[in-house]
Order: sequence, then C-alpha cells, then structure tokens
Amino acid sequence: MNKWTACAFALATALALGACSKSNDQAATTPASESATAKKASVPRPAANADENSWGLYLADQGKVHADDIGMKPYIYVIPAGEGAMAEDRRKNETDSIVHGASSILIPGALLILGGPDAATTNAFTTALGKEVKPDTLKGVTVLVVSDGVRKDELSKTLAATGARVRVAAM
Repeated sequence: MNKWTACAFALATALALGACSKSNDQAATTPASESATAKKASVPRPAANADENSWGLYLADQGKVHADDIGMKPYIYVIPAGEGAMAEDRRKNETDSIVHGASSILIPGALLILGGPDAATTNAFTTALGKEVKPDTLKGVTVLVVSDGVRKDELSKTLAATGARVRVAAM
C-alpha cells in the first residue's frame, strides 16, 4: 500500500509542477498590455465624505492595480481633506509618522501609498513631504500617489531626492 501511496503522491506532484510551468509559460507569452488591462479596480472610489476605512480599502485596491509587482504589504496613509485645525493637525501627524517612523522601517521593495478624498490636498501633502524627508531615506521604496495624475512630473521631481520610485495613479 505504501508503494501505491508513493506513486500517487509522485504523480500528483508531477501534475502540479506541470501545471505551474504551463501557467508560467502562458504568463511569459501574455503581452504586457493584456495583463495591464486585466487588472481593474474592484473597489469603487468612495464619496469625499466617506470614512477613513472606506478610503483605506480604496487605496489598498489601487495598490493592487498599480503596484502589483511589489510583494510586500503596503503602508497606506489616508490624507484628510479640509482646512480646519483638525485636518491640518492630522496631516502634520501623517508627515511626522512618515518622516520619523515609517522612513526608518521602510526597506527597498516596500510600497507606500498616499491618497485621500481631495487630490489637491494629496498633491500638496506629497510636495511638502518631499521637502521633509531626508535625501535617500526612501531609496528603493515605491511611493504610489493616488490623486488626479495631473502633477505627476512635479511630484516625481519633488520626491526624487528621497530616492523613492514614484508612481502616480488617477482617482
């Protein structure tokens, strides 16, 4: 009976390995445009007044769509909109968290996602962050900014000194 079990196990393993190599061969021959269009957001953009949890789920989904080549779990920062003292304090706390906390634990290959209900606020936050983070602190880290996508070049230049790879995705 042990011989039959060993044979069955060997056959199952061979079939599994064959299936894996077949799917890898298919993935290698799939054009990049097909795989890029196959990835679509599954979480719709929340309303501007939605709670932070909804925005966090949306940003995580954007990370799956626009940074699926990164294998590490993302660090997600929901940038609050508004001009009140509470919103400004929150943005300052987020900046401090990235500058003094996250930047010291982010390693090359990590993903940092920034976004929120207001694209202009997210862009301003990212621009200010680029001035706060020390040079080469984010070297090898991918920063995905989910905003309007209009200021992509400016945001890339702002974060260039940090060493981060910048991706900008339109909401």
